[in-house]
Amino acid sequence: MNRRSFHLPLALALALAAPRAARAFDVVISTQGEFADAYLVNGTAFPPKVVFDAPDPANPASVTGTPPRGGRHLNGKLCFIPRRSGRPNRYLVADDTYREACLDSDPPQARCTVTRRGSPFFVGKDPDGWGVFRLNGKWSRVHIHTAWPGFDTTPLGTDPGTPPQGNADPQGCVFDAQGNMYGNDVGTGDPTNMDPSREGALIVFFPGPRHRYDTYCFLDKGLKQAGMPAMDESGNIYVAETGMGMMCKYSPPCPASVADCPGADHLVTTAPTKTMFPTPGEPTPAAIVRVPGTDHWYIDSVLLPGVPGSGGGIINEYDANGVFVQTIVQNVPPGTLLNPLGMDVGSDGTLYYAELNLNADTSTGCGRVSMVRFVGGTPQAPQVLGQNLSFPDGITVIDSSQVHVNFPRLAPAPEPSPTTCNGGG
Repeated sequence: MNRRSFHLPLALALALAAPRAARAFDVVISTQGEFADAYLVNGTAFPPKVVFDAPDPANPASVTGTPPRGGRHLNGKLCFIPRRSGRPNRYLVADDTYREACLDSDPPQARCTVTRRGSPFFVGKDPDGWGVFRLNGKWSRVHIHTAWPGFDTTPLGTDPGTPPQGNADPQGCVFDAQGNMYGNDVGTGDPTNMDPSREGALIVFFPGPRHRYDTYCFLDKGLKQAGMPAMDESGNIYVAETGMGMMCKYSPPCPASVADCPGADHLVTTAPTKTMFPTPGEPTPAAIVRVPGTDHWYIDSVLLPGVPGSGGGIINEYDANGVFVQTIVQNVPPGTLLNPLGMDVGSDGTLYYAELNLNADTSTGCGRVSMVRFVGGTPQAPQVLGQNLSFPDGITVIDSSQVHVNFPRLAPAPEPSPTTCNGGG
């Protein structure tokens, strides 16, 4: 598996199954190891966990048998496409299936050679971008990405070389009131790599008259490890620039169509106003999510000085102006917090987050998914939902009624062994 290192930057199931199966409940979708698990949260540690997007077949050279559920290589956060976009009843997730399965594997998987779009083994030839899925969790054969010349003609099993800046490592998503989709590209994740074409980016995709999201503009091409975006009610976009130790705020005007970036580089002509959103006490902000019912934010710092390899990081609450409100969780005692990245909030206000668990060299170890519940507004001690995970980055909380999936009937997701990841978890 070709994943970047992060440099700086069944009781409950049974109860849910029959007479009460129609009742909605929170599901935490966690992308990790390039695939996705779903936690059927019940307020306790280690709740039932099922496979939402399945890993590839054990024999990657075979296209016999049953294809994996979903079977896409996913990263980051899940976003539902708004009805006003013209493509309702769909969601999208960052998707690098063709590169991961066909170009970076040795040997490439046999299903990569399947070209008939109706085949359940069809992968497609798309550069890294965002896959669009039906509400039953099946890929719709639609992929959103920037242009990457020559990528679709690259022979299987070969390096596509160094193309111009495209979606090197897409991760997050957010939609505005007009149905435009904003996504981030992390870039290489290496702050020492000074090649401008390898830096992170913030991109907006427009639905267009055919609702294909095949036109786009870059708002920013020079981000150092760009985090997953968020948006407030005024249309301001928040993106962590972890490698620069700051949370960026992009204020309107934002591009309305591809006409606002007519150049060959697709860089917007009139850029939104970029300012630093203060995060006192957080030297390396990585993710941001709204505190329910308020104009406050939860923001995490993936690192704190002097603690790589032994956990670390902090999650704080800030008001709309970036004024510190309270600490939600930190690495006290040691091991309480293991380098948080993606976050989301449940219907009852519970905060869920992914933890990378970095090694001493800041490569990723065996990560976790955890939660913090609140009693009278006071954060309680964290509880672990899953552990020994390989690069858990995205966390999305959905209402089970939002998708056409009977979660308790999905295959249970086994708890991985520490030998499957890089370090203790």
